[in-house]
Amino acid sequence: MVSFSAEIDVAASPASVAAVMFDPARQAEWMSAVESVEIHDAALAPGARVTHRGSLMGRDLLWTTEVEAVHFPHLLAMRITDGPFTGVVRYGIQRSGAGSRVQIQSEGELNGLGFVLADVAAGAMRSTLQADLGRLKGLIETARVD
Repeated sequence: MVSFSAEIDVAASPASVAAVMFDPARQAEWMSAVESVEIHDAALAPGARVTHRGSLMGRDLLWTTEVEAVHFPHLLAMRITDGPFTGVVRYGIQRSGAGSRVQIQSEGELNGLGFVLADVAAGAMRSTLQADLGRLKGLIETARVD
């Protein structure tokens, strides 16, 4: 079992952050591992599924997420049901001063990797997640839709 998280402050309202972050069609804009998505269920509601295609650490990846809970604009909790990482991922957005505190938390299992490789992969995933939040911040702050 591995667990990792990242967080960042964004100079925008929680609704403005969630409008981008919770939209699977926009994930390739800020998530480096995502090259494309196939949206199976258009509504952002429990049970909605999205299949992602991409790569991480030179490996081609395919994984599916299923929404467990959504409380727009503060929480999107998803289960990763297949792929190289299975478990849960949680997007959290809270008002912080004039902007928002944005966090992603993931917990689960790395499939098909040995113990030592799992630690290396988890470290790479943590670094990637922090860089992804930096891209999300730039994307939202540049748009300044508030």
